[in-house]
Amino acid sequence: MPDTHHPTQRLLPTVSIVEETMRQALRAVALALVCTSLLTATLLAERLWSSAQLEHAADRHAQANRLAGEIRLAEQELLQAAQSAALTGEASWIERYDRLTANLTQKIEHASLLVPLTVAQRYRDKTKEASAEIAQMRQSALNALNSGALDSARTLFDGERYTSRTRLIREATEELTAISLAATERQIRELRTRSYIVAGLALAFTVGGGLLLWRRLSSGLNDSRGSLLEAEVRVQRLAASDLLTGLDNRAALHDAMQTRLARAAKHHQELAVLMVDLDRFKPVNDRNGHMVGDLVLKEVAVRLGRCLRQSDLRARYGGDEFVVVIDEADGKRTALAAAERIIETLCEPMYFGDLAVNIGASVGVARYPRDASSDDELIRKADSALYRAKKSGMNGVCVYDPKLDEAMSERAALEQELREGISEGQLIPYYQPIVSLAKRHVMSLELLCRWKHPTRGLLTPDKFISLAEDSGLIGPLTISLLNQACRDMLRFPSHWRLSFNVAPEQIQDESLVPQLLAVLKENQVPPHRLDVELTETALVNDTARARQVILALKAAGMTVTLDDFGTGYSSLSYLAEMTFDKIKIDRSFVRTLRERPESTKIVDAILGLSRSLGVDTVAEGVETEEEAQLLLNLGCKNGQGYLFGRPVRAQELQQRIALVADQVEPLDSQMMVDVPL
Repeated sequence: MPDTHHPTQRLLPTVSIVEETMRQALRAVALALVCTSLLTATLLAERLWSSAQLEHAADRHAQANRLAGEIRLAEQELLQAAQSAALTGEASWIERYDRLTANLTQKIEHASLLVPLTVAQRYRDKTKEASAEIAQMRQSALNALNSGALDSARTLFDGERYTSRTRLIREATEELTAISLAATERQIRELRTRSYIVAGLALAFTVGGGLLLWRRLSSGLNDSRGSLLEAEVRVQRLAASDLLTGLDNRAALHDAMQTRLARAAKHHQELAVLMVDLDRFKPVNDRNGHMVGDLVLKEVAVRLGRCLRQSDLRARYGGDEFVVVIDEADGKRTALAAAERIIETLCEPMYFGDLAVNIGASVGVARYPRDASSDDELIRKADSALYRAKKSGMNGVCVYDPKLDEAMSERAALEQELREGISEGQLIPYYQPIVSLAKRHVMSLELLCRWKHPTRGLLTPDKFISLAEDSGLIGPLTISLLNQACRDMLRFPSHWRLSFNVAPEQIQDESLVPQLLAVLKENQVPPHRLDVELTETALVNDTARARQVILALKAAGMTVTLDDFGTGYSSLSYLAEMTFDKIKIDRSFVRTLRERPESTKIVDAILGLSRSLGVDTVAEGVETEEEAQLLLNLGCKNGQGYLFGRPVRAQELQQRIALVADQVEPLDSQMMVDVPL
């Protein structure tokens, strides 16, 4: 993989290269078949025509040869008949002479048809006068023979005039027959030459057409080969790229890191791996949908390219996590400066049409070779540093610290154990009563959690709740705990209610209310027996979403309590915007009621505000009778704390109920708090 990082652009789909290659090959084969068929038909037609013409020419040549022989024979017979007629004076020879003359004339006419018209016409012009004179002499000789003048007839046939004229005609006839033979021979030669030329042209056409088809097919195959190579490059690029952002994917990142680590080792250079995680991305994704979330991720990729060097390696590691690999040849501040630029760039608002999105980023940094020498270890340690950056607050940078790695490993192991503990039912419900301060009746129970760990013993929530929230296990933990509590509620007095806390992360879960209702329905617990507590932290993260959840809970029949009131900076605004059924006064104010007059004033103000809003109050952390009396005098109706009972299992509560029921004087089960828990 090249060192210079070029984000892969989204490639448009193309026609199947294999299909296109097959189409080109089929077109070439079809064209070859058509051309071969046409060529074969042409050659066959030419061959048939040439054969017919050659046969015709051969017939004409044979006819010319025959006529030449017949004309020479006829001339000899005619001469013999003329001489015999002159010697004997017999009429039969005269008649024979006449027949031979007609026969010779006919054969000469036939021979004339075998020569060009100009040659035949020249023959006629040349022999016309001689033929006329011979005909005249023949007539005179015939008359002489008929009158018995044999000597006169003989003189005519033996005379120079008759001899010269017959010689002229004979020479002309020989010339005619020679020309006739030459013409037919030439025609045969021309036909054969034509056949050779046609065959040569056909061969040339076949070779040329074959070469043209081969060139075309070869060109098409070369184009297809180029397309296949290009497609192979694109496939390799796509296989190494994240389809959404165009950055390297996880597999390509590891390949590139191994190459860079090998080069860094060879040249004794240092590298830094930056693990970048987006802050506030999940609320954006949940509130606006995944399409907007995808646009945010694409914009993050663009901004990373803008604030980093071209040589810096950038990859999307998964979800909203990105990895950047930086060459620290310029100094160890290079990575920290890059991390600060990344945070500054990603904190700038993103605009998509009329929608403005604000996110941030936290960055963890690990270095080669100081922290690790392999790509996997570097990424793991950068992720460890990122976790600390996230815990320290948003938009921060943390460099890997090996002293904290052991704690991270311990945390990872505890997370896995917690996951297994939830599925195996190791997380069990504990209950603490919420009582009426005036009558000390039990009004409701707060659902608390303990982890009955097989090796670590009984763990309190401060040991694992934050881990559950960070790891996304708080939802399954809550539902598991609520299922167990609902089964216990069926054994408690029917007027007791159950109060439990919902973590800030659960507010963003759209299935929260349906899940709660499903648990209640499955265990046949009416919704009005459930009181959901929300902290101000849950409201700060997403006020609009919190308002929707509160309305949905109340519409389902449940009540909603604002927990730890007075510790946040905007509690009054929440009371104005949302309709709570109850307010819990934080234990920090209750604990200092006797020592700090300010605490008394704050509690008094909270109670006055709750009365004006018509909202009940519960004071947390009541541990002494004096605190309970002070709260009652200030107007607080309900209290919760060690004074009324510590968190216990359901079995202990049931034993307490039985103990109250067995007392001599009949007591309401609400008075069970008179016996300390």
